[in-house]
Amino acid sequence: MKLTNEQKAELETKLSMPWGTAKLICDGYIIDLQVLRYKSMTYRVMTFINGEFKGIWISSKEVHPEQKFLRKHVRSLYPPSFKAKMEKIMGKRAFAKDSGYQMKTVNYMPDFASGKAVLSHLCKVCNSIQIADK
Repeated sequence: MKLTNEQKAELETKLSMPWGTAKLICDGYIIDLQVLRYKSMTYRVMTFINGEFKGIWISSKEVHPEQKFLRKHVRSLYPPSFKAKMEKIMGKRAFAKDSGYQMKTVNYMPDFASGKAVLSHLCKVCNSIQIADK
C-alpha cells in the first residue's frame, strides 16, 4: 500500500516545522521521522529505524537491510583540483587508464534536507508504506 497525495501533503506539512515528527511502517519496519536541529540555524529530518540508529549502518563495507531507508552519500576520494593537477602531470590517456583517481566513497546518512525529500526516497525504495497509528 502506497501513500496517497493527501497523506504525503499532510506528512510534508508535519515535517516542515522544527521538532515535527511522523511515524511510518515501511516494508515491516517502523520508521520514525523527526525534524531535529542539525547546525545552529539548520534543521534536518532524521530517520530512526525501529526506534534506533546504529552507526554500523553508515558504512558501505557491510550490507544491512536498514540501509535502504537512509540517504546514500557518494563522494569522490580526491578533490577535482587534485585530479586536474594529476591529469596535467600524467597526461589524459594515462590518467584515464589509472582507475585509482576515480575511486569514490559511499556512506549512508540518516538525515534528509526536507520532509519532501525523505518521503520521495521512501516511496521510491519501499514496496508498502503506511502511516502508523500513534
